[in-house]
Amino acid sequence: MPHLSFDYDAELASLVDMNGLCAALRDALVASGHFPLGGIRVRGHAADCHAIADVAAGHHFLDMVLRIGPGRGDAVHQGVLHALYDVARGHIEPRLGGEHCALSLELREFDPQRQRKDWNTVHAALKSGGTGP
Repeated sequence: MPHLSFDYDAELASLVDMNGLCAALRDALVASGHFPLGGIRVRGHAADCHAIADVAAGHHFLDMVLRIGPGRGDAVHQGVLHALYDVARGHIEPRLGGEHCALSLELREFDPQRQRKDWNTVHAALKSGGTGP
């Protein structure tokens, strides 16, 4: 952990480099220093259908959800939330060209009794200097 997922309207991808956004959000999670590198996941999903506000053209959205494990205090939560939000806004806002966007981010701390994640070979690969198959 952490896992950062986001949904966005498909038209936003014509304005914003979504792979670049994923990389920038990943870099922000790494830079925070609060998460193990092998657990960081960032992924985005385009919504092919949606209805936003008055359904006028030029309304976009990007809705992010960050799931993390327990044990970090409110100061860490707030710092990570602000850093990720600022990265996303900084990546999107200059590219909107006058169009509108609703940006949101929610942090969810999971209950370790209600999850399983005991198989992850990424951690071992990072320790051995491996980068993949």
